[in-house]
Amino acid sequence: MTAADQFFWTFEQAVSYYQFALVNYIGFQDKGMLLAGGCGDTNGKPQIHKTPYLEQAYEFGKGIYKA
Repeated sequence: MTAADQFFWTFEQAVSYYQFALVNYIGFQDKGMLLAGGCGDTNGKPQIHKTPYLEQAYEFGKGIYKA
């Protein structure tokens, strides 16, 4: 999940929903999460290409189905 800012509370509700609804209630297996803050501001173009998150997401995705 991406966000414009990097405040500690930015992802709090999304992480809570993920843990409660998807993992605990529905029963999905938690493979982890990548929370990408600081990816630009809300009035300009996205700046995710200036962060390490694209490479991290790629590596995360490659490892999801490894035992």
